[in-house]
Amino acid sequence: MRVLLIEEGWHSTLYLARALEDAGHAVTVLTANGSRARHRHKTVLWTSGPPIEDASFLSHLRTVVERGGFDRVFPLTEPAMTRLWDAEGPWSDRLHPATEEWQRRLLRDKHALVEYMAARGIAIPAHRRLDQALTHGLDAVALPVVLKGATGAGGRMVSIVEDRPALALAVRRASALGGEWILQELVAGSTYLFGGLFHRGEPVRVYAGEKVEQHPPRTGSAIRIRSTVDPTLLDVGCRAMRTLALSGFASADFMRRPDGSYVLLEVNPRLWGSLAGARSAGVDLFTPFAAMLGGQAPEPALAFADGVDCLIFPRYLNAPSHRNVAGLRRAMRDLRTDQGRDWLDPRFVAHTLRRLYHMKRLARRL
Repeated sequence: MRVLLIEEGWHSTLYLARALEDAGHAVTVLTANGSRARHRHKTVLWTSGPPIEDASFLSHLRTVVERGGFDRVFPLTEPAMTRLWDAEGPWSDRLHPATEEWQRRLLRDKHALVEYMAARGIAIPAHRRLDQALTHGLDAVALPVVLKGATGAGGRMVSIVEDRPALALAVRRASALGGEWILQELVAGSTYLFGGLFHRGEPVRVYAGEKVEQHPPRTGSAIRIRSTVDPTLLDVGCRAMRTLALSGFASADFMRRPDGSYVLLEVNPRLWGSLAGARSAGVDLFTPFAAMLGGQAPEPALAFADGVDCLIFPRYLNAPSHRNVAGLRRAMRDLRTDQGRDWLDPRFVAHTLRRLYHMKRLARRL
């Protein structure tokens, strides 16, 4: 099949593109980062185009799809998904995975989604919409608190606020950025990821892990993750996915309370950045996904190894704690593993670093 992946510079795209290539699919990656970079790495064509929100993005995409004759168009980020959902084009009958309007409505707004989950018996942290909190005065807000946007990934639209001046500043910044915001209870403890591959909400492959290290700390993406075979976490994660009836890749973040119960923070209908942790625990997400693209129905295989630590290469080098001699030695070792496979091609590394640079330049942060 001819597959078009639409993304904004995420590292996880490298793994997916390689896996689809290995399965025999012809893959083109369109990175919506505003550059004009173009590179062919083995058989995968990596191209760039206008940012998702740019007025010229859809016309550029139309040209790419019409010229490429793609069988599947697969947006990998929420902004790409919503832009394509809202516009008719030659991609409309080729979008993967298929979604219904009720699912799209929830996936556009993380707050509406968790409220939907709460109404169906899945625990979430206490929260208030920011406009409601402003009506009653910020002095009534219990601190510490999490200010969180309805969109965003990698901790970009999240801030933990611990005093009144910081809260006032964060609220002013949120108002300037626009969109929907909540003030959410800060749950003490570690963040856990649950993710996998699903067919109409039923698990095909699953993984769960504790985010042992995050960058930025507490709110950012995992840079070290430890696989966790906890029946309570796996049960609530599967219940969340069944509630949404999603197909394809998806993940959810949870916090673990002292009593061992979990509360749902958010659901993301896409590949997650620390998926190398799943691979290190023996979870093959991509072979069954490639089969699903071809219309097959893979048998579920839900087991994975417990307690496997994985540092996410090269993301951990962003953290000061790993920017040292030990971190560099670890990076040299990781270059010889599956995580470092694509980083041994100097020209592709240069292209990847340009993608990451443009992603950072375009990012909005609270």
